[in-house]
Amino acid sequence: MPSKPLTFARPGYGFSPTLVLLLATAVGTTTLGFTQTPDSSLGFFITGRSLGTGGNFGGLAGADAHCQQLADSVGAGNRVWRAYLSTQGSNGIPGVNARDRIGTGPWFNANKVMVAANLTALHDTANRTTINATNGLTHRGLAVASNLHDLVTGTKFNGMAPAEGADSTCANWTSATTGGAIVGHHNRQGISSNICQSCWSQAHRTNGCTQSNLQQGGGAGYFYCFAADAPGTAVTPPALREGASRAEHRRVAPFLLSPTLRTSQVVYRFALASEARVEVAIHGPDGRRHAGLLRGLLQAGEHAAVWDGRDARGRELPAGLYFIVLNRDAPSR
Repeated sequence: MPSKPLTFARPGYGFSPTLVLLLATAVGTTTLGFTQTPDSSLGFFITGRSLGTGGNFGGLAGADAHCQQLADSVGAGNRVWRAYLSTQGSNGIPGVNARDRIGTGPWFNANKVMVAANLTALHDTANRTTINATNGLTHRGLAVASNLHDLVTGTKFNGMAPAEGADSTCANWTSATTGGAIVGHHNRQGISSNICQSCWSQAHRTNGCTQSNLQQGGGAGYFYCFAADAPGTAVTPPALREGASRAEHRRVAPFLLSPTLRTSQVVYRFALASEARVEVAIHGPDGRRHAGLLRGLLQAGEHAAVWDGRDARGRELPAGLYFIVLNRDAPSR
Protein backbone atom coordinates (compact mmCIF):
# COMPACT_ATOMS: atom_id res chain seq x y z
CA MET A 1 0.00 0.00 0.00
CA PRO A 2 1.38 3.46 -0.84
CA SER A 3 2.82 5.45 2.03
CA LYS A 4 0.97 8.44 0.63
CA PRO A 5 -2.60 7.70 -0.53
CA LEU A 6 -3.87 8.62 -3.93
CA THR A 7 -5.21 12.12 -4.50
CA PHE A 8 -8.79 12.62 -5.66
CA ALA A 9 -10.16 15.96 -4.66
CA ARG A 10 -11.99 18.97 -5.94
CA PRO A 11 -12.40 21.89 -3.53
CA GLY A 12 -15.96 22.65 -2.53
CA TYR A 13 -17.42 19.47 -4.01
CA GLY A 14 -19.80 21.11 -6.45
CA PHE A 15 -20.13 18.03 -8.62
CA SER A 16 -22.48 15.61 -10.33
CA PRO A 17 -22.11 11.83 -10.58
CA THR A 18 -20.15 10.27 -13.42
CA LEU A 19 -20.49 6.52 -14.04
CA VAL A 20 -19.21 4.21 -16.75
CA LEU A 21 -19.66 0.69 -18.12
CA LEU A 22 -17.04 -1.10 -20.16
CA LEU A 23 -18.53 -2.02 -23.53
CA ALA A 24 -16.96 -3.85 -26.47
CA THR A 25 -18.04 -1.64 -29.35
CA ALA A 26 -15.70 -1.23 -32.30
CA VAL A 27 -14.97 2.03 -34.10
CA GLY A 28 -14.17 1.70 -37.79
CA THR A 29 -15.80 1.00 -41.15
CA THR A 30 -19.57 0.54 -41.03
CA THR A 31 -21.63 -1.88 -43.09
CA LEU A 32 -22.84 1.05 -45.20
CA GLY A 33 -19.41 1.39 -46.76
CA PHE A 34 -18.19 4.64 -45.24
CA THR A 35 -15.59 5.28 -42.55
CA GLN A 36 -16.89 6.48 -39.22
CA THR A 37 -14.95 9.46 -37.88
CA PRO A 38 -13.11 8.37 -34.70
CA ASP A 39 -14.25 9.96 -31.47
CA SER A 40 -11.42 12.29 -30.49
CA SER A 41 -12.24 12.25 -26.77
CA LEU A 42 -9.27 12.23 -24.43
CA GLY A 43 -7.77 8.74 -24.50
CA PHE A 44 -4.12 9.22 -23.57
CA PHE A 45 -2.06 11.36 -21.23
CA ILE A 46 1.04 11.45 -19.06
CA THR A 47 0.21 11.72 -15.37
CA GLY A 48 2.14 14.97 -14.83
CA ARG A 49 1.55 14.56 -11.11
CA SER A 50 3.66 12.19 -9.05
CA LEU A 51 2.28 10.06 -6.24
CA GLY A 52 5.55 10.79 -4.43
CA THR A 53 5.85 7.19 -3.26
CA GLY A 54 8.73 6.02 -5.42
CA GLY A 55 7.90 2.81 -7.25
CA ASN A 56 5.13 1.90 -4.83
CA PHE A 57 1.96 2.82 -6.70
CA GLY A 58 -0.21 0.39 -4.75
CA GLY A 59 0.19 -2.21 -7.51
CA LEU A 60 -1.51 -1.95 -10.86
CA ALA A 61 -4.77 -1.18 -9.06
CA GLY A 62 -3.36 1.92 -7.40
CA ALA A 63 -1.77 3.16 -10.62
CA ASP A 64 -5.04 2.64 -12.52
CA ALA A 65 -6.90 4.58 -9.85
CA HIS A 66 -4.47 7.49 -10.21
CA CYS A 67 -5.12 7.57 -13.98
CA GLN A 68 -8.89 7.36 -13.42
CA GLN A 69 -8.88 10.18 -10.91
CA LEU A 70 -6.76 12.52 -13.04
CA ALA A 71 -9.01 11.82 -16.04
CA ASP A 72 -12.09 12.53 -13.97
CA SER A 73 -10.66 15.88 -12.88
CA VAL A 74 -10.88 17.08 -16.51
CA GLY A 75 -14.27 15.53 -17.28
CA ALA A 76 -12.96 12.29 -18.84
CA GLY A 77 -13.88 10.00 -15.96
CA ASN A 78 -16.63 8.36 -18.02
CA ARG A 79 -13.99 6.11 -19.60
CA VAL A 80 -12.07 3.20 -18.09
CA TRP A 81 -8.44 4.23 -17.59
CA ARG A 82 -5.39 2.04 -17.15
CA ALA A 83 -1.74 2.76 -16.41
CA TYR A 84 0.73 1.62 -19.05
CA LEU A 85 2.60 -0.69 -16.69
CA SER A 86 3.63 -4.33 -16.83
CA THR A 87 4.17 -6.74 -13.96
CA GLN A 88 6.97 -9.28 -13.82
CA GLY A 89 6.31 -13.00 -13.56
CA SER A 90 7.88 -15.24 -10.93
CA ASN A 91 7.82 -18.90 -9.92
CA GLY A 92 6.05 -19.87 -13.11
CA ILE A 93 3.32 -17.23 -12.72
CA PRO A 94 3.35 -15.08 -15.88
CA GLY A 95 3.61 -11.33 -15.79
CA VAL A 96 1.04 -8.87 -17.14
CA ASN A 97 1.83 -7.09 -20.41
CA ALA A 98 1.18 -3.36 -20.47
CA ARG A 99 -0.04 -3.55 -24.08
CA ASP A 100 -2.74 -6.03 -23.08
CA ARG A 101 -4.23 -3.62 -20.55
CA ILE A 102 -4.95 -0.52 -22.61
CA GLY A 103 -7.53 -1.54 -25.22
CA THR A 104 -7.09 -1.31 -28.97
CA GLY A 105 -7.23 2.42 -29.73
CA PRO A 106 -7.39 4.86 -31.31
CA TRP A 107 -6.04 7.17 -28.61
CA PHE A 108 -6.13 10.98 -28.68
CA ASN A 109 -4.34 13.44 -26.43
CA ALA A 110 -5.84 16.50 -24.74
CA ASN A 111 -5.39 18.52 -27.94
CA LYS A 112 -7.46 15.96 -29.88
CA VAL A 113 -4.35 14.79 -31.75
CA MET A 114 -4.20 11.05 -32.42
CA VAL A 115 -1.10 9.54 -30.85
CA ALA A 116 -1.79 6.07 -32.30
CA ALA A 117 -4.57 4.36 -34.22
CA ASN A 118 -3.95 0.90 -32.77
CA LEU A 119 -1.48 -1.23 -30.80
CA THR A 120 0.71 -1.95 -33.82
CA ALA A 121 1.19 1.73 -34.62
CA LEU A 122 1.72 2.57 -30.96
CA HIS A 123 4.63 0.13 -30.63
CA ASP A 124 6.27 0.85 -34.00
CA THR A 125 9.72 2.06 -32.91
CA ALA A 126 10.33 3.64 -36.31
CA ASN A 127 7.23 5.83 -36.01
CA ARG A 128 8.22 8.96 -34.10
CA THR A 129 4.85 10.66 -34.61
CA THR A 130 3.18 8.65 -31.86
CA ILE A 131 4.27 9.52 -28.32
CA ASN A 132 6.89 12.28 -28.33
CA ALA A 133 7.67 15.61 -26.69
CA THR A 134 4.92 17.31 -28.72
CA ASN A 135 2.15 14.73 -28.37
CA GLY A 136 3.02 13.49 -24.88
CA LEU A 137 0.80 15.84 -22.90
CA THR A 138 -0.72 15.70 -19.43
CA HIS A 139 -4.46 15.28 -18.82
CA ARG A 140 -4.70 19.09 -18.81
CA GLY A 141 -2.93 19.40 -22.17
CA LEU A 142 0.37 20.59 -20.73
CA ALA A 143 3.77 19.60 -22.08
CA VAL A 144 6.04 17.54 -19.85
CA ALA A 145 9.41 19.17 -19.17
CA SER A 146 12.37 17.64 -20.99
CA ASN A 147 14.20 17.13 -17.69
CA LEU A 148 11.33 14.85 -16.60
CA HIS A 149 11.57 12.57 -19.62
CA ASP A 150 11.82 9.26 -17.68
CA LEU A 151 8.37 7.66 -17.76
CA VAL A 152 7.94 4.55 -15.62
CA THR A 153 6.72 1.51 -17.60
CA GLY A 154 8.33 -1.71 -16.34
CA THR A 155 7.90 -2.77 -19.94
CA LYS A 156 9.92 -3.81 -22.99
CA PHE A 157 9.81 -1.66 -26.12
CA ASN A 158 7.05 -3.84 -27.63
CA GLY A 159 4.76 -3.51 -24.63
CA MET A 160 5.55 -6.94 -23.21
CA ALA A 161 6.47 -7.70 -19.61
CA PRO A 162 10.15 -8.25 -18.80
CA ALA A 163 11.34 -11.79 -18.21
CA GLU A 164 11.83 -13.22 -14.73
CA GLY A 165 15.07 -12.15 -13.11
CA ALA A 166 16.34 -8.76 -11.96
CA ASP A 167 13.47 -6.65 -10.66
CA SER A 168 12.34 -4.25 -13.39
CA THR A 169 8.91 -3.32 -11.97
CA CYS A 170 9.69 -2.23 -8.38
CA ALA A 171 8.26 -5.50 -7.06
CA ASN A 172 5.25 -5.12 -9.32
CA TRP A 173 4.74 -1.52 -8.19
CA THR A 174 4.76 -2.16 -4.45
CA SER A 175 8.36 -1.21 -3.56
CA ALA A 176 9.59 2.27 -2.69
CA THR A 177 13.04 1.05 -1.69
CA THR A 178 14.89 -1.84 -3.35
CA GLY A 179 14.64 -3.13 -6.90
CA GLY A 180 14.46 -1.14 -10.10
CA ALA A 181 12.09 -0.12 -12.87
CA ILE A 182 12.29 0.10 -16.63
CA VAL A 183 11.58 3.63 -17.86
CA GLY A 184 11.00 5.01 -21.34
CA HIS A 185 11.74 8.46 -22.76
CA HIS A 186 8.64 10.35 -23.76
CA ASN A 187 10.81 12.86 -25.67
CA ARG A 188 12.31 10.05 -27.79
CA GLN A 189 15.88 11.08 -26.97
CA GLY A 190 18.62 9.02 -25.39
CA ILE A 191 22.25 7.95 -25.38
CA SER A 192 23.90 4.98 -26.99
CA SER A 193 24.15 3.10 -23.69
CA ASN A 194 20.36 3.02 -23.41
CA ILE A 195 18.52 -0.21 -24.24
CA CYS A 196 16.75 1.84 -26.90
CA GLN A 197 17.88 5.38 -27.62
CA SER A 198 14.54 6.66 -28.88
CA CYS A 199 11.87 4.39 -27.34
CA TRP A 200 9.04 5.91 -25.35
CA SER A 201 8.39 2.61 -23.56
CA GLN A 202 11.90 1.26 -22.79
CA ALA A 203 15.10 3.26 -22.54
CA HIS A 204 16.90 2.09 -19.38
CA ARG A 205 16.42 0.74 -15.86
CA THR A 206 16.55 2.82 -12.68
CA ASN A 207 19.06 2.12 -9.91
CA GLY A 208 16.35 1.69 -7.30
CA CYS A 209 12.73 2.35 -6.43
CA THR A 210 12.89 5.30 -4.05
CA GLN A 211 11.48 8.61 -5.19
CA SER A 212 15.01 9.97 -5.51
CA ASN A 213 16.01 6.94 -7.62
CA LEU A 214 13.20 7.73 -10.06
CA GLN A 215 14.34 11.35 -10.21
CA GLN A 216 18.06 10.70 -10.71
CA GLY A 217 17.89 9.88 -14.40
CA GLY A 218 15.52 12.72 -15.22
CA GLY A 219 12.10 11.68 -13.98
CA ALA A 220 9.50 12.20 -11.29
CA GLY A 221 7.62 8.91 -11.13
CA TYR A 222 5.24 9.88 -13.94
CA PHE A 223 3.65 7.19 -16.11
CA TYR A 224 1.41 6.88 -19.18
CA CYS A 225 -2.38 6.51 -18.93
CA PHE A 226 -4.61 5.09 -21.67
CA ALA A 227 -8.38 4.75 -21.98
CA ALA A 228 -8.97 1.01 -22.35
CA ASP A 229 -12.53 1.22 -23.67
CA ALA A 230 -13.50 2.10 -27.23
CA PRO A 231 -14.11 5.87 -27.69
CA GLY A 232 -17.72 6.95 -27.38
CA THR A 233 -18.96 3.74 -25.70
CA ALA A 234 -19.34 4.89 -22.11
CA VAL A 235 -22.89 4.86 -20.76
CA THR A 236 -24.60 5.77 -17.51
CA PRO A 237 -25.84 2.79 -15.45
CA PRO A 238 -28.96 2.85 -13.24
CA ALA A 239 -29.06 5.28 -10.35
CA LEU A 240 -27.53 4.17 -7.05
CA ARG A 241 -30.02 2.30 -4.88
CA GLU A 242 -28.82 3.81 -1.63
CA GLY A 243 -27.29 7.04 -0.38
CA ALA A 244 -29.77 9.40 -2.02
CA SER A 245 -27.76 12.54 -1.34
CA ARG A 246 -28.29 15.44 -3.70
CA ALA A 247 -26.34 14.95 -6.93
CA GLU A 248 -24.18 18.01 -6.38
CA HIS A 249 -22.90 16.43 -3.15
CA ARG A 250 -21.87 13.12 -4.68
CA ARG A 251 -18.64 11.99 -6.31
CA VAL A 252 -18.30 8.64 -8.10
CA ALA A 253 -14.97 7.08 -9.13
CA PRO A 254 -15.02 3.99 -11.39
CA PHE A 255 -12.57 1.29 -10.35
CA LEU A 256 -11.62 -2.04 -11.98
CA LEU A 257 -10.98 -4.76 -9.39
CA SER A 258 -8.34 -7.05 -10.88
CA PRO A 259 -8.44 -10.86 -10.43
CA THR A 260 -4.63 -10.93 -10.19
CA LEU A 261 -4.34 -8.37 -7.38
CA ARG A 262 -6.69 -9.73 -4.75
CA THR A 263 -4.45 -8.75 -1.83
CA SER A 264 -3.97 -5.14 -2.89
CA GLN A 265 -5.71 -2.40 -0.96
CA VAL A 266 -7.36 0.45 -2.79
CA VAL A 267 -6.63 3.80 -1.14
CA TYR A 268 -9.18 6.52 -1.92
CA ARG A 269 -8.06 10.00 -0.90
CA PHE A 270 -10.22 13.11 -0.88
CA ALA A 271 -10.18 16.62 0.56
CA LEU A 272 -12.88 18.73 2.18
CA ALA A 273 -12.97 22.50 1.93
CA SER A 274 -15.02 22.65 5.14
CA GLU A 275 -16.39 20.39 7.87
CA ALA A 276 -18.92 17.92 6.50
CA ARG A 277 -20.68 14.64 7.24
CA VAL A 278 -19.29 12.12 4.77
CA GLU A 279 -19.91 8.55 3.71
CA VAL A 280 -17.67 6.53 1.35
CA ALA A 281 -19.07 3.25 0.03
CA ILE A 282 -18.56 0.65 -2.72
CA HIS A 283 -21.33 0.12 -5.30
CA GLY A 284 -21.70 -2.18 -8.28
CA PRO A 285 -22.69 -1.09 -11.82
CA ASP A 286 -26.32 -1.95 -10.97
CA GLY A 287 -26.26 0.56 -8.11
CA ARG A 288 -26.16 -2.08 -5.37
CA ARG A 289 -24.19 -1.09 -2.26
CA HIS A 290 -21.57 -3.71 -1.34
CA ALA A 291 -19.55 -2.17 1.48
CA GLY A 292 -19.17 0.95 3.57
CA LEU A 293 -15.64 2.30 3.98
CA LEU A 294 -16.05 5.45 6.03
CA ARG A 295 -18.86 7.38 7.70
CA GLY A 296 -18.88 10.34 10.03
CA LEU A 297 -18.36 14.05 10.59
CA LEU A 298 -14.97 15.06 9.20
CA GLN A 299 -12.98 18.24 9.57
CA ALA A 300 -11.73 20.29 6.62
CA GLY A 301 -8.59 18.85 5.05
CA GLU A 302 -7.37 15.62 3.49
CA HIS A 303 -8.82 12.21 4.34
CA ALA A 304 -8.52 8.64 3.08
CA ALA A 305 -10.60 5.47 2.95
CA VAL A 306 -9.20 2.00 2.30
CA TRP A 307 -10.89 -0.93 0.53
CA ASP A 308 -9.59 -4.52 0.46
CA GLY A 309 -11.90 -5.81 -2.28
CA ARG A 310 -14.41 -7.38 0.15
CA ASP A 311 -18.08 -6.76 0.83
CA ALA A 312 -19.67 -5.75 4.14
CA ARG A 313 -19.56 -9.38 5.33
CA GLY A 314 -15.88 -9.79 4.59
CA ARG A 315 -16.37 -11.87 1.44
CA GLU A 316 -14.14 -11.30 -1.58
CA LEU A 317 -16.06 -9.62 -4.37
CA PRO A 318 -15.58 -10.96 -7.91
CA ALA A 319 -13.25 -9.08 -10.25
CA GLY A 320 -14.95 -6.42 -12.31
CA LEU A 321 -16.10 -2.81 -12.37
CA TYR A 322 -17.11 -1.08 -9.14
CA PHE A 323 -17.71 2.50 -8.05
CA ILE A 324 -16.22 4.24 -5.04
CA VAL A 325 -18.99 6.63 -4.03
CA LEU A 326 -18.51 9.63 -1.77
CA ASN A 327 -21.65 11.31 -0.44
CA ARG A 328 -21.36 14.64 1.38
CA ASP A 329 -24.12 16.38 3.28
CA ALA A 330 -24.34 20.16 3.42
CA PRO A 331 -21.37 21.55 5.40
CA SER A 332 -21.94 22.27 9.10
CA ARG A 333 -22.15 25.94 10.00
